[in-house]
Amino acid sequence: MDEHEFKKIVFDGFREEEVVELASRLIKIPSVNPPGDTDEIAAFVKSYLEEEGVSVELCEPAEKKVNLIAEIGEKDSDRVLVLNGHLDVVPIGDRSRWKFDPFSGEIRDGYLYGRGASDMKGGLAGIIYAFKKLVKFEDRLKGKLKLVCVADEETGGTYGAAYLVEKKKALGSSVLIAEPTGMDLINIGEKGAIWAKIVVKGVPGHGSLSPFIGDNAIVKSVNLIRELMKITEIRAELPKDLLDVAEYSRNLLKKSVSSEASKAIDHPTINFGIIRGGTKVNVIPDRCELEIDVRVPIGLSATEITSKIKKIVERYGEIEFASAGEPNYTSPNSEIVKVVEKNVREIIRIDPKPFLEWASSDARHFRKLGIPTIHYGPAEMEGIHGYNERVKVEDLVNAARVYLGAAIDYLT
Repeated sequence: MDEHEFKKIVFDGFREEEVVELASRLIKIPSVNPPGDTDEIAAFVKSYLEEEGVSVELCEPAEKKVNLIAEIGEKDSDRVLVLNGHLDVVPIGDRSRWKFDPFSGEIRDGYLYGRGASDMKGGLAGIIYAFKKLVKFEDRLKGKLKLVCVADEETGGTYGAAYLVEKKKALGSSVLIAEPTGMDLINIGEKGAIWAKIVVKGVPGHGSLSPFIGDNAIVKSVNLIRELMKITEIRAELPKDLLDVAEYSRNLLKKSVSSEASKAIDHPTINFGIIRGGTKVNVIPDRCELEIDVRVPIGLSATEITSKIKKIVERYGEIEFASAGEPNYTSPNSEIVKVVEKNVREIIRIDPKPFLEWASSDARHFRKLGIPTIHYGPAEMEGIHGYNERVKVEDLVNAARVYLGAAIDYLT
């Protein structure tokens, strides 16, 4: 039996309704982060896989931060495809602004509704189902298929992907993450992220005499902000193999957001997310705290940008860095990119485009070790991390087919 015949046999038993029902059931299990309790949802996935006789490992590096790992295929093979997704979702926010129960998992009018429908319980259901479909064919796999469902992605991955990679529990030769991209896009790279807290100190005094006495920490912070904004004027020099991908990504942002936003592909961005200052309206503030989120494009280093930030801040106050992750990418010519592109063309009849993400994800933990890693998953971008999240049922099913096809092609 050749690969084409084998693929046909596997797909003949593909059950669309099971994929959709699985996604719906995952949404019905709240796994909001914070607090990030994935105990119940991990137990559900474990039970689902054990029905097929799969041996499942649960890993809990911190209380209620439960990760799941399962493997099939050749145990000692170095050729390992990791199917990865996160179990946690962001909070629902103001419940009154939802048009439906965010944990209903309702299916109607061609959509699946609820928190995590796009980010990313839809994609998660797809990789779980694809993995399960290949269990009874594992003797045909020339390598190993590893399912890794992680906790804590929405708050940095310390107790999820980062932990599992460090402990060598989630390693492979390629990683396919079912994060939301849309059916026509493959995420091959992302910006680095620097999070820091700045403390600006001043001299207090009576507000009625400001600015003639004292030293207003809030006013100093305004000047600091102006200087830090200059970091966004730095332009990165992108690697040659990413020039076409970067141009496509800029055009994507121009079209979907704005021309100004497209600069985020090759320039740093900075967000002053939290400012705290002052004690009373008639007291000159002697302290102001700022929390910043800086994103570093491919072609620059987080180390370099961190150094520039330090030099600016030292004239105003003190800075403490919470994290500093480097920008990272997988070559658009890598095998996993080509395998997914092939299956998207064959199954969905569209030509997917590699692009660069302006945010960050668990992919950085794998790419840090040089493992080719991509994102591909169903998505309705409006509603992700917002209200009334949903995903097209058709996209959900097609994504599961792509995961299954990609796993077969990579491992046979």
